[in-house]
Amino acid sequence: SKIKANLRGKPIKIILCDVVLGEVNQVRGYLPDTVIAKISQILGKKIETSQIDSEQTSNAQQITNQFQVCHNGDNKILSLCQAKDFILVTFDRMLLNACSFVGVAAFHPAMLRGI
Repeated sequence: SKIKANLRGKPIKIILCDVVLGEVNQVRGYLPDTVIAKISQILGKKIETSQIDSEQTSNAQQITNQFQVCHNGDNKILSLCQAKDFILVTFDRMLLNACSFVGVAAFHPAMLRGI
């Protein structure tokens, strides 16, 4: 794939948080191991996972209190990105807008010229 070719040889990490894997399981019915294996295959990179801790959960609630556009999953994703200085890649345009409010670097995959 184009993305796989663009990532080849670049020292990047692909990290999925437990909230994302839980939402995919709930909405699509895919188990976390299946999602991780598929993304790893598509991108040609090892996938790491990250758990939301209690401090990030507390920060997530503050984000929701400040910006009502953030629902329960999005606020935790934003909190994790803030805490770990991650760059978020998402198809969710509302989440992209929320990123700009809270100062999280983010982009839509189409900005990579297509998946």
